[in-house]
Amino acid sequence: MAVIDLADEINDTDNDAGKKDIHIGIIANIPRELMTGIMNQPESGGSESILDNLNKKEHTPTLYRDAIIDQLMTVLIGESHPNALLVGPAGTGKTKIVEELAHRIEIKDASVPELLYGCTIYSLQISDIVAGSSMVGELEEKVKSLVEFLSNKDNRAILFLDEFHMLFQEGLYEKIAQILKPALGRGMIRVIGATTTQEVKNIDTDPAFKRRFTKVIVDELSKDQTLEIVNVYVRKLADHYKMPFNYDEELGRNIVDIADEYCSSNTHRPDNAVTLADRAVANAVVEKYKLLNSPDINLQNMGRSINGVNLSRRGIIRTALKVATGHNEPKDFSEDELQSELEYIKGQDDVLEQIIKILRLRNMHVRPMNRPLTFLFAGSSGVGKTEVANIIARYCTDEKPIRLNMAEFYSEASINRLIGAPAGYVGYDSNAEMPFDILDTNPYHVIELNEFDQAHKSVQDLFMNVFEEGYLKDNSGKIIDFSKSIIIATTNAGRMDESNPIGINRKKRDISVSELSEHFKIALINRFNHKMTFHEITREIYEDIMKDTYMKEVQMIKQLRPGVALEDELPDFELKTLCDKSFDVRFGARPIKTTVCNYIDSRLMEGWA
Repeated sequence: MAVIDLADEINDTDNDAGKKDIHIGIIANIPRELMTGIMNQPESGGSESILDNLNKKEHTPTLYRDAIIDQLMTVLIGESHPNALLVGPAGTGKTKIVEELAHRIEIKDASVPELLYGCTIYSLQISDIVAGSSMVGELEEKVKSLVEFLSNKDNRAILFLDEFHMLFQEGLYEKIAQILKPALGRGMIRVIGATTTQEVKNIDTDPAFKRRFTKVIVDELSKDQTLEIVNVYVRKLADHYKMPFNYDEELGRNIVDIADEYCSSNTHRPDNAVTLADRAVANAVVEKYKLLNSPDINLQNMGRSINGVNLSRRGIIRTALKVATGHNEPKDFSEDELQSELEYIKGQDDVLEQIIKILRLRNMHVRPMNRPLTFLFAGSSGVGKTEVANIIARYCTDEKPIRLNMAEFYSEASINRLIGAPAGYVGYDSNAEMPFDILDTNPYHVIELNEFDQAHKSVQDLFMNVFEEGYLKDNSGKIIDFSKSIIIATTNAGRMDESNPIGINRKKRDISVSELSEHFKIALINRFNHKMTFHEITREIYEDIMKDTYMKEVQMIKQLRPGVALEDELPDFELKTLCDKSFDVRFGARPIKTTVCNYIDSRLMEGWA
């Protein structure tokens, strides 16, 4: 039994040189009739069985998949519709299951029915059939040649198609499905397909094709099962990197836990843990070589540590953050920097103190990150709610926040701007970027929902599920991961209720639930981790903010134009005049920026007159 990868063999046209390792480490060449009929390539040399190749590369057994392999064999030996479709989240090992089946058939494992003895599994990338089919009818001839080869009982061939959902894309791919359909229906050929739980919905568009396949569900492995796989895999990495490293089961458990907590929800066990283990060792090896080549290194003091690589929980976490965010140096939380920046927010000391404590606790990772950290900031306009959210984004994630003006989502139909149009509606197939697409590549973001009370109730309900479950499924079936994000909703609703305080600290910053319930469902209010009221801006605080704003503006101008005739500090009489003209408790500190800039502009224009 051999697994043959057509995509690898296409590029090899020499005779004996045509043999090459494919990703599963099995060597085999394509039979002449398949090469000439489908790929229009010269005749290749002989084939090499899996047993021959196992002498060169050790076979790694596929653990905890016996039941799925048994189900797969049951489908393949069936008389009617012997076609299986492996369906499971990305990274659960669907391709590895097919490779394990190939190995068991080759060695005639006791679990394999005799009906499968001598079979060959051909791995074919769907895109390789389409490649080079520029002439009319050329694609059809290729697929017909493929069907003819697969249906020949003497060949005992089974076709494996990864990315199976591609057959249902419009254009040339769809033609392949229609040509295969009659042969599948008559049971003339045997096919194994593999696709993800999100993309399997594409197959539902063709019920006739769908009923020719039996679904075989490939679930995510448990943590304990993944740990055993990681233990087997990691011990082989020392040979690959040619450098020993410390490893024990506790470190393996750290790898599995960290992979679950820090990596994107679009990755799954065991692949997320195996990938993290490989990257962690690779990063440690790179750091080791940098250290060895440093001019300041003292080899005698390093002793035995130069002979190997040390893995630590912190190093694995940093690797996981690199994998999740794509950043070479993930942002470290600096409480001092955050506190220093928040000092510019006046009149909200008790609120800011509590926010810093909450973020400090989050950075300690005392709980799994399976749900977003959520805040509800309530208070009048101009009290600093949005500015605090911006500062948190800058110092906790080093990324621009995802900012949504929820007043724009006032209608029920506006929910489509967040999750896409439903199937059958205009825009369902659109590739336009959605607000939360960026979470696919970096789930560590601050999300600002400004004026959340202005959003339609259906939009609010959508986020209620996000707060509770940590993810959102859009209308295309894609899962959006919010579990690593910080979500800050702001509202002008709510007031301080000192007579009946609620919440964490039971101080002035707590919100009156009775007033919030006029704008939000009680269930939604209770989904927020932290609810805080920002105090109104008093005249005294207003003056302090204006002084700071003036100094910042003057410093910026003098950096650009040294020697400008402006006082470094705003004179007291000018401060009083400007505050008398602009202060209004309803607007908070919002008028200050415009007032100060207009004053500075007028002073500059007077100097030019």
